[in-house]
Amino acid sequence: IFLKNILKMKNLIFYLTILLVILCSCKKSELVSFTENQPENVQALKEFPKKYQGTYYNIDEKTEITISKYFIFTTTMSEDTINIKDLDKNEIIKNDSLFKIKSKEKYRIKKINDSLITNYVFSDTIFKIGKTAVLKKFKGYLFLNKQTENSEFWNVEKLQLSKGVVKLSNIETLTELELLKNITEKKSDTTKPFNVKPTKRQFREFINSNGFSNGKIYLKK
Repeated sequence: IFLKNILKMKNLIFYLTILLVILCSCKKSELVSFTENQPENVQALKEFPKKYQGTYYNIDEKTEITISKYFIFTTTMSEDTINIKDLDKNEIIKNDSLFKIKSKEKYRIKKINDSLITNYVFSDTIFKIGKTAVLKKFKGYLFLNKQTENSEFWNVEKLQLSKGVVKLSNIETLTELELLKNITEKKSDTTKPFNVKPTKRQFREFINSNGFSNGKIYLKK
């Protein structure tokens, strides 16, 4: 009974850790928001160009991103250990897989004595083309514009593809923030995030001056 309680506690900690990661990522504060989707006066794309479509992998974070015709979703894999005695009647083992009858979920497993080692997969759609998610192409890059919760401002990310390597970047550093302030000649205020409306020329200058410099890199599978 003691060992069973330990395993249950371990699983609880695992799920709480995943939840904490999700909540932290959702609450991540943005340094900059835009009053219009960027860049201005550039026609929005109705779909992702075919050369961008595919699945890409980040080795360090064990995370995949899949770019399809109309959306991008991420897949994160985490490993966990389960004791066979803790399985309920809704869970059955067949060959090298664990099946959940009600939800019809399936997990690959590796059996070691009375323990099962399995990979949990978490998926999340991070961008889907629509009224609140506008895709634009400019200067050889794609720009992902996502409307904020209050629908007044836009968060912008840059998507770059080169030789099978995708880089997804946003504005993360104070250096970039100061650069954008100087280019747009907008005075600093106490409002967070910094709200700005650059012209097309100013947005181009920001890109050429190493704006959107930090990001995550994914290799095509």
